[in-house]
This record gives sequence, C-alpha cells and structure tokens, in this order.
Amino acid sequence: MEEALATRTPAARALRAFAFFAALFAGAALAQDNPLARRPTDPRSVLPGNWNGANLESRSNCAAPENNGAHGTYAAYVVSFDPLASMLGVDETAITGLHCTYLGAYGAGGAPTWAGTYSCTDGKQGSFRATGILATPNAMSLRLSIKLTGTETCDVDSILGGSRF
Repeated sequence: MEEALATRTPAARALRAFAFFAALFAGAALAQDNPLARRPTDPRSVLPGNWNGANLESRSNCAAPENNGAHGTYAAYVVSFDPLASMLGVDETAITGLHCTYLGAYGAGGAPTWAGTYSCTDGKQGSFRATGILATPNAMSLRLSIKLTGTETCDVDSILGGSRF
C-alpha cells in the first residue's frame, strides 16, 4: 500500500508522465544538422569580391637558402570568377606594395579544384594548385601548393586567407 501511495505524489506522476512521453516519442525528434554541412557553400557563389586578410607561406628548397622558412604579410584580395571559361582569378595586393596574380582553371565536380599560373611584380612566377578551398560569405581560405619557376625555385605551401562583411 505504501508503494501505491508513493506513485500518487505529484513528483511521481510527473516522472511517470515524462517516461511515458519519452517512450512514445523516442526517435521522433532528431538533432539538427549543421547548416553548412546540409548545404555546402559553392565557392563560385561566395568567393568573388573583395577580401582582407593575410598571405602565409612556408617556403622550402629555395635556390637562395635565406628565402626558406615561414613568411607572412597582410594582403587585400580581389577574387573574380568567369563562369563561361571556368576560370578563377585572385589579384593580391600586399601591404608592401607587391602585387601578385593567380589565374587558373576551376573545377567544381566533387571537391573543388583550382590550378594555374602565378606571377608577381617582383618577378616571382610559377605554377600552383589548390590543396584546399574553404569559402563562406564572410571567410575564405585558399591553400595552395606553389612551385616557383623564375630565378627563385622554392616550393611554397601558401594560405591566402581573408574575411569580409
């Protein structure tokens, strides 16, 4: 009889009701997915425009050993995309006044791809391929593998990163 009285208390009734509804609706309420995972952002739709950020580089195998190592500078970027030619271009202006252009073919099948040529106003030139592309309306990160082919022949692991409102 004590057990029967114990199930009549408001707390016991609330606990039984909770257990009943939990069992009734088990599996009915699923956790929300990450909105970016649900609808991946197509870089072609958000990359074009102006960005401010940094160009970070890790250089190795340079002809001039003093050019090896980590380097970085503030940079402003203007990104453009030509949908008819499937070409993506980045014009970079560093705080030092150096201007570099990256221009290459962009592919959107599966993971995005981008590869092309690179040249700067200080004479640096070479080829690049993207090893990672992240683009949201407010952030971009283009990870590039660059091979300099001019008077300096470094292998460069570079990240062009930027933000905007």
